[in-house]
Amino acid sequence: MYLKPQTSRSRLLALGLGLAAAALPATAGADQTDQPLNVLFLSIDDLRPQTGAYGYDYMHTPYMDRLAAQGRLFERHYVQVPTCGASRYSLLSGHLPVSPDSSGHHAFRVVDRGEAPISMPQWFRENGYHTIQTGKVTHSPGGFEFRRDGYQYHRTGDGHELPGAWDEMITPSGEWETPWAAFFGYAGGDTRREGYRPAVEMADVDDTGYPDGILADAAIEKLGELAGADKPFFYAVGLYKPHLPFTAPKKYWDLYDRDEIDMTHVDLSRRGGGEFWTYAHDRSDLDDPNYAKELRHGYFASVSYVDAQVGKILNAVDELGLSNNTIVVLWGDHGFHLGEGGHWGKHTLNEYSMRAAFMIRTPCMSHPGVPSNALTASIDIYPTLVELTGLPMPDHLDGKSMLPILQDPSATTNEAVLGFWRGNTTLRTDRYRLISDRLYETEKDPSEQHDLAEKKPEVVRELKHKRSVLLDARKAKH
Repeated sequence: MYLKPQTSRSRLLALGLGLAAAALPATAGADQTDQPLNVLFLSIDDLRPQTGAYGYDYMHTPYMDRLAAQGRLFERHYVQVPTCGASRYSLLSGHLPVSPDSSGHHAFRVVDRGEAPISMPQWFRENGYHTIQTGKVTHSPGGFEFRRDGYQYHRTGDGHELPGAWDEMITPSGEWETPWAAFFGYAGGDTRREGYRPAVEMADVDDTGYPDGILADAAIEKLGELAGADKPFFYAVGLYKPHLPFTAPKKYWDLYDRDEIDMTHVDLSRRGGGEFWTYAHDRSDLDDPNYAKELRHGYFASVSYVDAQVGKILNAVDELGLSNNTIVVLWGDHGFHLGEGGHWGKHTLNEYSMRAAFMIRTPCMSHPGVPSNALTASIDIYPTLVELTGLPMPDHLDGKSMLPILQDPSATTNEAVLGFWRGNTTLRTDRYRLISDRLYETEKDPSEQHDLAEKKPEVVRELKHKRSVLLDARKAKH
């Protein structure tokens, strides 16, 4: 049977026993190595913190669990905007949105039109790194500018998202022919067409029968070339799953028994469908418990499929002798509702949308396998990697380095973190979440269904003041 999650701390300590990573030097920082540190950045689309390492024993995610046991897993990591392009913009720029009203289109394509700050990969490139991207790192898979026409995307010339950032851009598309078609790929080279294909597919194919297997192979080939290079590298690999459609080889579906799928916190009385409405439904909408279980099953299978691709890439890092001088980051670009609170998809300011998977492993890791419960934000990753690699720190960043947490998992760096979506702002503190004027005690109410604003007006006033202070600081800086 599916059990309630263990605490991540006990789970990771158990996973860490016997791992070779426990023998890594017990310090953190670029000055502890004899050579420059490389960066391997793995971005996973729609990956909420639901892996074995996060305490979900029924999830089959051995490779992400192994990475967490070798490094630092962050229990409470929050994105700044609950949608793909805008979240990635905040990560790559180190910037909060200019205002709550700007968040919905917050540099959605991550295209520099002369106003964007120097991005993280561009900063590494300008400081002597060879920079490469594969897959979906900015908003568009492949990194090219695209024009949206309904739910179809067309490349617009040779324009690149995040120009100046990459020395190389490598995104094979296989039988899908274009990165956008591959991103929404079904087996056999087909792709999403609104209202035509279902939101799930199980095909009896090998890993390269879906696009992420092809991306993983390309990443491994590139790592082989980089292993013998004379420059350090910043390599960003953006894997597609578990983004919709929930498509994965049959062997990953077979890891789960649908009859035992966990439906805790799933509310079928509401039907917030988000992107799901763009797919064909051959069953009764999202209030059908059987269809809801099928969707959750598809998400779980997709997570296990992408975990296997992560494992292939990480195994290559080890086999190529790169582990001793490569920082590995695994980051989910936002969370995802699977019926919790009646929502399906992202695009809310609730915990299930804003909280995302995040873990980091350095060659010089203090207390590997011990997770952090500190509040952290995606805008904190840029300054963290800059400090870890010993590069000069840009002066335009809104985030804070997490190096103290890498040195001591009990350390904290933020009292609260901000999030934005279409005119609204959320503030997450250790205990509460404030969404506009609504107050939730998230640890006791994970789906954030019970507004406590009237019962605790003093807390609302305190958090509103804290929110104003953070927003004013951001405006003053820029």
